[in-house]
Formats: sequence, C-alpha cells, structure tokens
Amino acid sequence: MVSPVTQSQVQEDNVEFQGSLGRRLALILLPLVLIPLIAMGVGAYLRSRELLEVQATSQMSAAAQAQVAVLEEWANVRQQRLLLGSQRATLRNAVAGMLGENAGSDGYQSAHQAALEELSDLRLRQGQVLFSDLAVIQADDGTILAATNESWPAQMPLTFMDLDELTMETETRPVFDDAVVAPGSLAFYTTASFTLGDGTTIYLVGVNHSTRIAALLEEMQVFWERRGVYRVERGRTFVLLAPDILIQLPRNATVPEAFPGHAHPVFTSVDQQPSGTMEYINANGDLVLSAYEWIPEWGIGIVTELPQSDIFAEVNSLAPFSIALAGAAGLITVLAVTFAASRLLRPLGSLSELADRLTQGDWTYRVPVDRNDELGALAFSLNQMAEELSSVYRSLEERVEERTRQIRTASEVARAVISSPSLDDLLRRAVELIRQQFNFDYVSIFLIEEEGDFVQLQEATGDIGGALKAQGYIVPVGSPSIIGWVTSNNQPRLISDIQPDSAALRRDLMPDTRSELAVPLQTSGRVLGAIDVQSSSRDAFRQQDIEVLQTLADQLSAAILNARLAELSAIAADRARLVSEVTRELSGPMEVDEVLERAAKALQRGLGNPEVMVKIYTGQSYGVVLPPAEAGD
Repeated sequence: MVSPVTQSQVQEDNVEFQGSLGRRLALILLPLVLIPLIAMGVGAYLRSRELLEVQATSQMSAAAQAQVAVLEEWANVRQQRLLLGSQRATLRNAVAGMLGENAGSDGYQSAHQAALEELSDLRLRQGQVLFSDLAVIQADDGTILAATNESWPAQMPLTFMDLDELTMETETRPVFDDAVVAPGSLAFYTTASFTLGDGTTIYLVGVNHSTRIAALLEEMQVFWERRGVYRVERGRTFVLLAPDILIQLPRNATVPEAFPGHAHPVFTSVDQQPSGTMEYINANGDLVLSAYEWIPEWGIGIVTELPQSDIFAEVNSLAPFSIALAGAAGLITVLAVTFAASRLLRPLGSLSELADRLTQGDWTYRVPVDRNDELGALAFSLNQMAEELSSVYRSLEERVEERTRQIRTASEVARAVISSPSLDDLLRRAVELIRQQFNFDYVSIFLIEEEGDFVQLQEATGDIGGALKAQGYIVPVGSPSIIGWVTSNNQPRLISDIQPDSAALRRDLMPDTRSELAVPLQTSGRVLGAIDVQSSSRDAFRQQDIEVLQTLADQLSAAILNARLAELSAIAADRARLVSEVTRELSGPMEVDEVLERAAKALQRGLGNPEVMVKIYTGQSYGVVLPPAEAGD
C-alpha cells in the first residue's frame, strides 16, 4: 500500500524560502524590456546612419556631377566667347594688318593696337571677367602676335601649348605648372581658330589662372555656407589632376594651392570606375565620405568630400537621449512590475497552502475560487488536479492491493499444486485452482507429446474441456493457433478481441470467448506445453495478468517435471523389486521344471497377473505356461 508523505518527512526536507517574487519578476522582465529597447535603439541608430550615408552618398554624387557640369558650362561660356570673337572682322583685319606690315612701322603699331582693343573687349562680358589673359598666335610656329598680358615674351611661342595637338575646333584644356601662365598652379586655356584671306591660320587663345581659377573653385564649393560675414566650411570640393596632383582652394584664400605627388585613393580607382563614392581618411586625419567624377579627356577629376562626423552629427546627438530613455524605462519597469506583482500574486499564498496540504497527504483541502482571471483559473485547475490526484492515489492503492492479491493467490495455487501426489492430480488441481482464484471462464493445460510434433490437451475446466480431453484433442506445434504459436516460440501471446467468425478455427474455444491468453510451460528453455485461459469479456487480460500467469506457469513447469521424474523413479523401483523377487524364488537346488514354474509365477505377480510363458531350447524343449487364471495359485 502506498503511504502519503508524512509530516515528519516534510519537516526534515523543509527549506526556508525568502525573497520577493515581485522583485524577481522585475529583474526577469527588466532585460525583456531593456533588450528590445536597446536593440530597437541600436537598430534605429544603425538604420539612420545607413539612410544618412545613402542620402549623403547620393547628394555628393549629384554634387560631383553638378560641379562637372559647372566646369563644363564654365568652359562652354568661354569657348562661345572666343568663337564669336574669332568671327569679328575688326580682329581679323587687325591681325591681317600686323602680318602685312613690318614690325615697328606705323601701320603695324596701329594694327597691333586695334588687336589689343579687340582682345580686351573679348576678355570682358557685361562687366564679368571671362579670361585672365588673351592672345593671338600664329598657327604655324606659335608666334604671339598680340596679348593682353604685357609680360608674355613678344614674338615667342607659348610653352604650355602643343601646336601639333591643336585642332580647328574650339576647345578648352588644363595646364599645370607652366612657367609663363601658371607657375606651380593650375590654369585653363581655351582656343578658337580662324583663317585669313591669304590662308594663314590664326589661334585666338584665352587663359584663366590664379584668381580666375580660385573663383571657379569657390563656385564649386557646394558645402560652404554663408552666415552673415562668415563662411562655414563643412566639406570641400577639390580637383585632382593626373597623375598625382591635388589642387584645392583653402579657406579665405584667393589663389588655389597645388600638391604634387599626392597619392589620393581616387587615382587608383578611376581606371576601373570613372565615377563613384568611397570612404578614406584624409590628410587631416578625418574619416570622410567622398564622391568623384573623372573627365578622361582632360585628365581631371572633381571630388566632393565631407567628414562623416558632420554627416552623422545629428544622429549621434540622439545617443545621450537614447541612453536616458533606456534608463528611465528600466526604472519604471522595476517599480511597475514590483508593485503590480505584489498585488496580483498575493492570492498565491492559498495556492501554496494547497501544495503543502497535498504533500502532507491531505487530499480534502481545496482553494477558494473567488477570481475570474488567470489566478482564478489556476486555482480551479489546482482543485481539479487535487481531485484527480486523490482519485489516482485511490486507484493506485486498489491496483497495488489487486497485484498483491494476485501474487498471494499465485503463491497459494503453486503450493497447492506442488503438493499433489501424481501428474494427473497435479494438472487437475492446477486448472481448477487457477480458474477459481483468478475468476477465469476457462482454463486448460496442454503438454507436448514425446515426439514433439503435437501438443495434447491434458486437463481443462468445464464440460467442453472434459469432452475435448476424452477425445484426445491435439494441436500441431507451430500451427497458426495460439497454442501452436506459444509452444513453438516459447513466448506468451494475448488476443484481446476474438471475432465471432474465428471461433471455428479452434475447437477448444468457449462459444462466447472474446479474450484469450496463453503462456508457455518451460524449464531451462525446454517447452513442456502451455497454459491457456479464456474470458467472455473483451480486453479482459492486462500485462500484470501475463506476468503473474507466467510466474505460475514456471512453478507449474517445475512441478510437472518433478512429477514425471517421480513416476519414472517408481517404475524403476518396481522393476528392481521384480528382479529381486525372481532371483529369490530361483535360489536353492531345483529341477528345471520347478525353476521355470517358480520364475513364471514370480513374473506373473510382479507384472500384474498377465499370461506368462517361459521356454528354454537346449536340444530338447522344456517349458511352462501359466494362464492368467492361475495367477492366484
């Protein structure tokens, strides 16, 4: 019988529980609140940085493209100006006059002055200076015919121009570190051609350098802002000139600076990609994001550059706010959860009392259900659980008592069977006791014949069992029947639901049998037969019935084997006694006829009064015959 947990056992295992469930819940929920909040903040920060980077990259690429357009538009304006100037008749006539007169003559001086006036007029447009200097040169040898810059050597070719590369097209080209027009700096020259009446080709050359290039670069500074009289510099736009020259306009400068031998990352990228964006650390040590556009025909690249600290300045400013928000959320979570838990979890005391009562074996205590929330549902469920546990406990006690009764009954049956004097009596008492003690409808015992091919019904209960025993009912070993299968495989077999139409397959089945169980009779792996039990109820046998019946079968197998050995011993003793008796009758001097007669009578008594005939053949025949009627003589 299973006993409940005693109070002493509970006290021995008792542990003091201290602490606040509310605080523990707060500590548990705090990471659940902070982790998503921090993850959301980090994700928002990273996403904002990504969006800002994409936006900045897009804007800087657009700015670089816009500055290329500014540069091209700047060059187009000057090309158009020279193209229109090359078509002026006064300029053509002045240049033709200079070529037709001797240098130093009045006609030459007059033509030279007219050419300078035309060049000065072309240099300006509506008050805007378009060129730093203008000159008219001869195409065949580059001789300077007239120039607005008086420092240029007269009648000498300009060194920055390669006459072989000049075409009749109007074009603009850069030049760097020219000794005449841009020593150590960048300049642009624009050319336009025209032909005189005698076929002479003349180039009209406009040069921009120094302040004019500074004005151009300042116009390209898209990141410079004007705030009153101050200029805020957040980024810069500069020019890269192949192969390794960086040209930039410093803050508040009027002349650009050039840095030859500069290993800028853009120089290594333009061969594969003429435009794009990249990140790098600039000469000032700042991590920057830049966009570039390369102009292959000029060998020039326009680069816009902006420090990432400026790009992400606004989103970085949210970090202290996010940290403060996470801290405030954590504090509010701890306070709110602690307060709410202390109120909501107060009814857990009665639930804890229920658990204590159950551990002490009190199955009658129930928790009052006075709430309609989850705790009320929990109390209701615990009451149901207590009821089910009580039912299971009672059922377990009944099953233990039933199992104990079965084992005790099996022991009683085994003792009663083993005490039987003969095998027939043993089997008869076995089937009757098994049927009575275990309340089975039908019990039969089969034993294997000496040949081992068939198993014969030795004993059974009821009229059908007696009739089958009288007929010598046998079942082939290994047949599909349950008896044949069990004796062949030496294993128990249970059929929980026998269909009515299968009854004809077995003559030993009761007419209303629905369940059948057979276990083998065996000793040391040798199968002696089987015990078969039947019931009129479906699913009448359980696993514990198989175990108990198999234990009983093992004991019965030993008793059967012992009974058989006892019968063989008795037969052997009778034969020994018969031999002794015959030997005693034949002791002493006797005639042959008397010896034969005494031997025949002794054998007749010893063998149970059969007809006995003894003959000896030694040349002449002697013998004696005793019929059964003389057995009493």
